[in-house]
Amino acid sequence: MPETKASRLQQLSEIVSVPAFTVITRNDEFDPDGHTAGNPSCQYMVRSSSATEDQAEFSHAGQSLTLGPVSPGKVAGCIEQLWRDDSVDEIIIQQYVDASHWGVAFCFSEESILIEYSAVFEGVTSGQVSPFAALLPAELERYRKLYQGLLMIYRRFGPCDVEFVNLDDPRYVQVRPITRDITFDASYVRLKMGLQEYETEYWHENDVCRMLSERDDHSEVLPGLYLDAVSRVYRDHFNRTLVIPDPAFIRISDQFFMAGPLQEQLIPGTWGTIRLAFKLPALLATIRERTLKDCSLDELMYDSVLLSLAYDLNGKQDVFNDREAIRVELERRMPKGRISPDFHYDTFLSDTIHFDKKTCCWITLEHRDSQGIVVVPGDFDAGPYFILENRQQAIPPDVIVVTRQLYPEIGQAVKNIRGIICEHGALSAHVAILAREYRVPLKIQTSIDEYRS
Repeated sequence: MPETKASRLQQLSEIVSVPAFTVITRNDEFDPDGHTAGNPSCQYMVRSSSATEDQAEFSHAGQSLTLGPVSPGKVAGCIEQLWRDDSVDEIIIQQYVDASHWGVAFCFSEESILIEYSAVFEGVTSGQVSPFAALLPAELERYRKLYQGLLMIYRRFGPCDVEFVNLDDPRYVQVRPITRDITFDASYVRLKMGLQEYETEYWHENDVCRMLSERDDHSEVLPGLYLDAVSRVYRDHFNRTLVIPDPAFIRISDQFFMAGPLQEQLIPGTWGTIRLAFKLPALLATIRERTLKDCSLDELMYDSVLLSLAYDLNGKQDVFNDREAIRVELERRMPKGRISPDFHYDTFLSDTIHFDKKTCCWITLEHRDSQGIVVVPGDFDAGPYFILENRQQAIPPDVIVVTRQLYPEIGQAVKNIRGIICEHGALSAHVAILAREYRVPLKIQTSIDEYRS
């Protein structure tokens, strides 16, 4: 008999930490009340296990019913419901772990482990979210325990797909064979992982970042000059002390991004804008009286910051020209020196990088020319399109399904459709695994607005 979800779980429990579980067969006399009586406050997951799922060729991922989390008093009803399916050979009653993260790892080799995780319960496997992705092994402390566990699992099972909960104290709840090759942009995944390790949540590409890009030969000097100048400008004219984050800027290939906490402090506000507007004529007159060659680098940058604020306020071309003249003088006199990239990446990214730490989802981190992540290539323009508004809708055959999430119900229809286009979704979602197995074109983490109009 081939290995099942239950038999692999038993092997898993022998090498890593697994939530407490019991396996029953149809012939067992099992008293669920007796099993859960000692843990009245616990909740349980009740999972079906079948010899037809999670095999080396086809996984039927997510197609066997799992119920929970449920209280002890509802376990018996869940067991009864699962036994109604004749294909179910065993049932797993497993203690539910209230976790901070739920995720999936693809263990390709000891050197190549891809993880996706989210703060949403089953958000990755159910395709609800666009999860955080990291390529391990990582030297970062936050992944150390997880990596050690996944390494032991790989050495026991070979290439496998592992479901886990928590990063700091990981528990492992399922392992299955990897059935198909999985392609992903390794440099992009490393970039995401590195960005997450900074404490700041937002990165913006603004005018200052573009100035750094345009004057890259002087970028070693520019950030310090700018941060000193902008701090003095906001102290002198807005009576505000800026808190400068570290790092204040990062560089990705040829792009620079400013830390969000700094960007947010640079919004003058209504009263600040009004006060600046009253002082503006005198400030502009003073700046224009100066001879650029007699100004220090610090003075030039101070005036450049003021002129940027003035241009944002009135949008006049002469103010813009004054600022550019100062920047040319800065460039002429600054010593050369380049900042090395924090991350190397060949494709331009979106102007704003935003990671939601609460859900561990990337709200914005995309290639400027990207149309999403193609999990399974195919013709996504052929149609006809079927807009799946909710998971209860019946999916007709021979359509490209357009959906916000990779609902498990799509997996039941996957053999009969032409493709799937999804706004969220993960490489390791159950439906993504099925799409690879049945070679159904699948594109995730892409806009679906054009198909809904």
